[in-house]
Amino acid sequence: MRDNTHELIIETASAFFAERGAWGTSLGDIAGSIGISKGTLYYHFPTKQALVNAVLERSVKRISDRLFAWVDTVKAGLDPVAPLEGLCDALLEDESLRVFIAVNSAAEPESELEAAVDRAMNEWNVMIEVGSLRMEASVAAKMKRILAAVLPFICGLAALNADGDYAKAAFTALVLG
Repeated sequence: MRDNTHELIIETASAFFAERGAWGTSLGDIAGSIGISKGTLYYHFPTKQALVNAVLERSVKRISDRLFAWVDTVKAGLDPVAPLEGLCDALLEDESLRVFIAVNSAAEPESELEAAVDRAMNEWNVMIEVGSLRMEASVAAKMKRILAAVLPFICGLAALNADGDYAKAAFTALVLG
């Protein structure tokens, strides 16, 4: 089992990455913020890339877990606004999507990190499609038509740090409008 320091480093790095970006954050910033030496940080993560990968893995898992939970809540016959707002909440409730965006922006073309980002986006699109298929038929059809825009749109709202009510209203307007 990983110790608390390991998890604290990932948590702290995630917060810094969401605010400053992955490459706009130094390992010294992270170490100083939690009161450990850079040597201790290097003990847990031998390179900054290793830390970025760990932060990405954590963010992807959190987002995937939220999307799985969202899919389980979607039921046919519901007012279509509720599942759409639920999807928005699932993706914007914590900083995981903003962290994901920050790490994504740090990915070099054709790198392992870019491949991991692409795999996650593909997985999430499938989960969103599965959830949308459980909605009323007209909403499911519209979601299928705009599926390629759903995640980029919500990522844009996350990057803007949009207010939850505004984000939900904007997203439901995109889908239902």
